[in-house]
Amino acid sequence: MEKRIIPVFFAYNGENKEQITSLAEGFSKNESCEYKMHVLYKGNIEGFDELGASLIDVSELIKDDNYKLYKFAIPMVCEYEKAVYIDPSISVNTDIVSLYDTDLKTQYVAGFHDTAFDGEVTSKYTESVLGISHHLYISDDVLILNAKKLKESKAYERFLLYYDFCEFKVSQSQALFNLTLKDHILIIGNASSEVNEADALNEINDENSFLNKWNREKRAKDRVDIVKKIADFEKEGTFDQDVEDDVPGRMIMPDEIEYIKKTPIAKIKANIAFKMAKKFYYKLEKQRQVIVDHEIRGLENFKNLDTGAIITCNHFNAMDSFAMHWTYMQSKQKKRKLYRIIREGNYTSFPGFFGFLMRNFYTLPLSSNHKTMKKFMEATNTLLKTGHFVLVYPEQSMWWNYRKPKPLKPGAFSFATKNQVPVLPIFITMKDSDVLGADGYYVQEYTIHISEPIYPKPELNTRENTEYMLKENERVWKEIYEREYQMPLEYTTNTFEF
Repeated sequence: MEKRIIPVFFAYNGENKEQITSLAEGFSKNESCEYKMHVLYKGNIEGFDELGASLIDVSELIKDDNYKLYKFAIPMVCEYEKAVYIDPSISVNTDIVSLYDTDLKTQYVAGFHDTAFDGEVTSKYTESVLGISHHLYISDDVLILNAKKLKESKAYERFLLYYDFCEFKVSQSQALFNLTLKDHILIIGNASSEVNEADALNEINDENSFLNKWNREKRAKDRVDIVKKIADFEKEGTFDQDVEDDVPGRMIMPDEIEYIKKTPIAKIKANIAFKMAKKFYYKLEKQRQVIVDHEIRGLENFKNLDTGAIITCNHFNAMDSFAMHWTYMQSKQKKRKLYRIIREGNYTSFPGFFGFLMRNFYTLPLSSNHKTMKKFMEATNTLLKTGHFVLVYPEQSMWWNYRKPKPLKPGAFSFATKNQVPVLPIFITMKDSDVLGADGYYVQEYTIHISEPIYPKPELNTRENTEYMLKENERVWKEIYEREYQMPLEYTTNTFEF
């Protein structure tokens, strides 16, 4: 039986030959596998013959003489899909086979969270200087690398981009690694390094530190201002207000709207709007302006619905509505239509293409007119009772690319309770893709998570069921957030706890 190969990479700095040799010879023998040693180097190297290592000159790929940066060359030189990297300066107590067998899931790299960055100063450093949560900041000393995915995702090019852009006072290689692989790291345990807090403080206060400089030179000012406004709103506990100015709208009068498409002309317009939206969505996807993981988690929960339902989803982008309709199409629920509740101004004030969609693509606009709202309520109840789906954004605000769930309003759950239909909670998580947008932010890659439906309890009254379903929706969203982002759900405000 042919042994499987486990590639292990080290970086040689001209003085650590004994450390590399000692580490390599210390690996326990395993009859089922063969270790293939690789030594990354620059300049001259000798004395590794007895190790049987493959010697790889990275001079053309890494211009810096800091040997800790040599690891960034691995995706470009590795002939295997997966590899282990070990810094020779540390001691390794973990079994290499177990490390190599780590299931990376959808991530590109697995590593150990560096607990030295959980302190007051160091956590502020990762978040204010690098824009990375301290919960996800890892040591770059021991790594499991999906070399194939790293190469496909252009990780080496991102490393060069960041390396040329800014200097880092606190562990250059570690900062660059975490920046380059942000959102694509699986945490598999804890480690701890030594950090000079004085250097961290200097970088926090430096106007030319990475994030300050990147925001100033690479990003669109209006987007930077929106992100700051979101941070301010979170600190204030103001979760139910949009951070961007809504389109001003006029009042919808009761005689100008047909909520349920019944007339021939309304049905024709709805059909046209559906085809336009579908074509538009696939164009955005082809151009990678919208990136959705096609493996929907929990799609069976949508497919198996046999009644009408309220569908809830977090709201973070004007395009998430298209992602939700794509999800509906994947559910194969052709006999049931998906309607979405929108604000009044979106219905009355959008011109052109988007205006046509807002008025005809199965929308249920709210209204400031009492009689129109009565029609809205009647139509929504009818749709739910006759087996259709109504999409509600119960956070009642859209915050651009905001990843945390926000407090939920009771309206959606009241509809479900009164009509005795379930709530289907959907939560969309995000990752930086490899596409750097014109605004200086990476286009987000969406992953759609569909939880089991929440049904009203027969023993509870309307008020109790509304509260129960809302709290249960919050619970499953929190569970998804913490599982997928690998960190606790925390807010900067003291006025709310999810």
